[in-house]
Amino acid sequence: MATQLTAYANRYKKVGILLDTNVLLLLLFANFQPGMIGGKRLEKYTLQDAALLAAYVRCFSRILTTQHILAETSNLAAQVLGGKAKAAFFTRLFPLFCSDMAEALHPCKMQSSDIDQALFVRLGLTDASVVAAIGTEGLLLTDDLDLHLAAIGKGSPSINFTHMREATGLL
Repeated sequence: MATQLTAYANRYKKVGILLDTNVLLLLLFANFQPGMIGGKRLEKYTLQDAALLAAYVRCFSRILTTQHILAETSNLAAQVLGGKAKAAFFTRLFPLFCSDMAEALHPCKMQSSDIDQALFVRLGLTDASVVAAIGTEGLLLTDDLDLHLAAIGKGSPSINFTHMREATGLL
């Protein structure tokens, strides 16, 4: 797996990596609220998982995303945090989610007509849009096995974060 991860990092370094909702949520909490890892919505992850993710993501020039992933991620973060902690977290997210700055998450170019109806029915809007988006650019990193398999089935490069964690001895 290490060889494959290195090959993907070399191949997609400039294009970027698309993080699925749960993986993006983990990365954001790792950067801004690491004490929340292991709690609500992040219960299956550890600080070591977050470190593994952050180290791998640093291999890429940018993080790719879709509007659907951003909406899901912000909704999940809102379920985890409240009050001043939520306001502080979202204040830090705003420039990442809603600007054209170099540090911002980079939106994938995709049209609604690119979404496969069968995948929409099976996986829902967000995951079907991820498969459509990754088909045109970048590498997908997800912990959703169904999404991972759908992306591979469409010929798109994908890494399952659970497999990555297993390969490094974290699971």
